[in-house]
Amino acid sequence: MKTARCVYVFFIFLKSVNEIVGDCNLSLKNDLGHPSPVYIKRGKFLAPNATTGDILVRRSEILLVGCPGKNKFVVLSNHTTDLDVVEVQCISGTTFHAGRWVGDFKQIRCNAPPWFTVEATNISCHDDHRIYRVGYRLADNFYTLYEACFDEGLLITLYVRHELTPEAKYHQLGGNRPSFIDTGVFGKVRMANVYALKNQRTRINDALGDQMDQQYITKKQFLTRGHLAPRADFSLRSHQRASFHYINAAPQWMRGNAGDWAALEDALRRRVVSRGKKVTVYTGTYGVCTLADSSGGQHELYLHSDENNNGVIPVPLYYYKVVYDLEDKTAVAFVTINSSYYNSTIIDELTFCSDICDGNRNYSWLRWRSNDGTHSFCCDYDEFIKEIDHLPELNVKGRFY
Repeated sequence: MKTARCVYVFFIFLKSVNEIVGDCNLSLKNDLGHPSPVYIKRGKFLAPNATTGDILVRRSEILLVGCPGKNKFVVLSNHTTDLDVVEVQCISGTTFHAGRWVGDFKQIRCNAPPWFTVEATNISCHDDHRIYRVGYRLADNFYTLYEACFDEGLLITLYVRHELTPEAKYHQLGGNRPSFIDTGVFGKVRMANVYALKNQRTRINDALGDQMDQQYITKKQFLTRGHLAPRADFSLRSHQRASFHYINAAPQWMRGNAGDWAALEDALRRRVVSRGKKVTVYTGTYGVCTLADSSGGQHELYLHSDENNNGVIPVPLYYYKVVYDLEDKTAVAFVTINSSYYNSTIIDELTFCSDICDGNRNYSWLRWRSNDGTHSFCCDYDEFIKEIDHLPELNVKGRFY
C-alpha cells in the first residue's frame, strides 16, 4: 500500500514538472511579436506545423531572433536593446528567456519591421545571366527565401525559384501590405515610376499611336506588379514582406493577375497541402506581349527604354509555373498568356503544347477562371522546355498531379 502511494505521488510530481518545464507551443495567430522579427530554428526559418498550424519548440531549445537592417533592434518587453540578433531559449509554454530577461514570446519584437536583403551571387543561370538571392542576413549568415534569375540587360526576371510547403496553409496575419522596393537592382530606373499609370499610357501611345492607351487602360484593366513567388506561399510575416521586391515581380495585366493566375496560385497551395509534401516552384516570364495599333498591326510593349532608346522591362507574353517534386521526380508546367486582347486565332498560335489539363480528372483540383479574358494551358515538362528553356535541367521521370 505504501509502495502504491509512493508511485502515485511520484506520478503527480512528474506531471507537475512537465507542466512547469514542458515544451513551448506557440500560436501563429497570437504568440508572435509585432513588428515581427525573423526567427531561425536549427539553421532554418521557423515554420508552423503543417497539421496544427502551431509552432513547437522543445524545452531548452534555442531560437535565433533577428531584426536585420539599419537602426533595427530587438525589443524585449518594453526595452529596446542595442542588438539586432539575440538567442532566446524555451522554458515552457510561451515563456522564453534571453540572458537575464524572462518573458512571453510575443513580447519579443523589433522596433521596426526587419529589412530583407537582395544579393547578387556568382552563380550563373540561363544565357549567362545571374542568380540573385533574397532573404535575411543574421549573424554573418544568409538565409535564403527565394532565388531569381535576373536579366540585367532587359531588367526582367526570367524566373524565381522557391519552395512551396504544406505549411502554406497557415499564415501569420496582421500588419499593413508593404510597398514594393527595388534597392538599386534596376540601376537608376525608378520602378515605382515605371508601373505608374501615366507611364503605362505614355509607353502604349509611343508604341501604337496617340490616344491608343484609351483602348487598353481602364479602371479594371491595367498593368500591375505581378508577384512571381506569391506572398501567400509564405507563412510568416517577415517572409511575406520579403516577397515585395521588384525582382520578384513583372508587368502583368490585371484581369489575368486576378483571374487565371490567382486561381492557379490558390489551387496549387491547396494541392500541396492535400499531398502533404513540399515542391519546388519555378515561376517565370517569357517573350514580349504585343498590342494592336489602329490598323491592327501588332507592336511589342516595353515599360522603359535604356540610354540607347532600346526597350527594357518588357511586358511578358507568357507567365508560367513549373512545379517539381524532387522526391518523386515529377513535374508539370502551367502557362498563362499575359493578355486579354488576343483573338482566338492568335491564342491558338501561342498555345505551344498539348493541354494536358483539359478533360484530365487528375487536374480536377485546378479550375481556371475562364471569364477573365485570358487563356491558360498545361504542358508536360519535356514539351514545355522545347519552347521555354530558361530553367536549369531537372531530372523528370513522370508527370506531377
